[in-house]
Amino acid sequence: MSRGKPDFWLMFIIFLLTGFGLVMVFSASYYEGLVKHGDSYYYFKRQLIWALGSVLLFFVISNIPYTIYRKYVGAILLGSLALLVLVFIPRLGMNVNGATRWIQLGPIGFQPSELAKLGAIIYTASIMVKKRESLHHFKQGLLPPLIVLGLFCGLIVLEPHFSSTVILLGSCLTIIFCAGARFKHLLLLGAAGIPFIVWIMTSEDYRVMRLLIFRNPWKDPSGDGFQTIQSLFAIGPGGLLGKGLGNSIQKLAYLPMSQTDFIFAIIAEELGFIGGTLLILLYIAFVIRGIRIALQAPDSFGMLLGIGIVTMFSLQTLFNLGVVTAMLPVTGVPLPFISYGGSSLLMCMLAAGILLNISRHRVPQTSQKQSERKGARHLRPITSPGSFRI
Repeated sequence: MSRGKPDFWLMFIIFLLTGFGLVMVFSASYYEGLVKHGDSYYYFKRQLIWALGSVLLFFVISNIPYTIYRKYVGAILLGSLALLVLVFIPRLGMNVNGATRWIQLGPIGFQPSELAKLGAIIYTASIMVKKRESLHHFKQGLLPPLIVLGLFCGLIVLEPHFSSTVILLGSCLTIIFCAGARFKHLLLLGAAGIPFIVWIMTSEDYRVMRLLIFRNPWKDPSGDGFQTIQSLFAIGPGGLLGKGLGNSIQKLAYLPMSQTDFIFAIIAEELGFIGGTLLILLYIAFVIRGIRIALQAPDSFGMLLGIGIVTMFSLQTLFNLGVVTAMLPVTGVPLPFISYGGSSLLMCMLAAGILLNISRHRVPQTSQKQSERKGARHLRPITSPGSFRI
């Protein structure tokens, strides 16, 4: 494959989001840093170090041909599953707020589920290309990868981390659909999964309580509904233009996790409706550029891999915004590129670096049409009976 220039618009959006995230992490955390650690820059300095390392990783990954991931997909798959298993080993897995989602290696902690989402996307894109001729047969084409994805989801549910499970499954099913799987197979699969989802949501008391509080946070204003109420108290007074950068009231120990999962509430309070809307527009621009890159990929693997990465970012953003605005039950999903958290930012840059590398090898639409007329099969998206063509 010939290598060209990267998508500079995508790079600009990524760096703009990361830079804005650093500003908002400082604004949202300086009070907590001063009170808890005696340093207003405590969280900002750590996020800045992670951001510098993440940018370096971003440039390294963007120069590695994305086709290499298909070559080593077996090692990526086994490595992702092994990390998910290591979470449950004592002294390695770290329990935070009643969930064992972290692996602690010295001073560095990370969530294997973040890496597992990307590993599952790479595996799904690769196996869909391999099984392109048998996708319309459920047992031969879809069942084997679905078993593997079920193993991923089962391990993440045991942590427990239900939101990451939904993001992983949603991203991979989108790849399967775009690869050409029959819609009726996916519809039947979704119908069969509803009882399982209901069982998961009602198997623990805290999940049932979250659903009840989601309907009416004021039912328990000082308990499970406190986080949602304080988030709304931040968003509401922001108005059209906000209170001004650094002038949030809710970050003064009223809104827990103001610099992590609920940072958008502080953004809306300080920068108002306009600031929040501009941030959402940046995410929309990221998705549009990502889809464009995927559709211009020179092969089916690149196309499906790009679609999976864009879907993962889209679902994670929707989950976070839905939780902060009380449209979804509270769950631990950071806002990509913005929320405080080194491992989250690192994984965002890793996935974005892969997407940028795909853009280096993209084929313009005019070239694609000319090549298709000449019979270049490798440039054609995967299609099968009962599917649509991308």
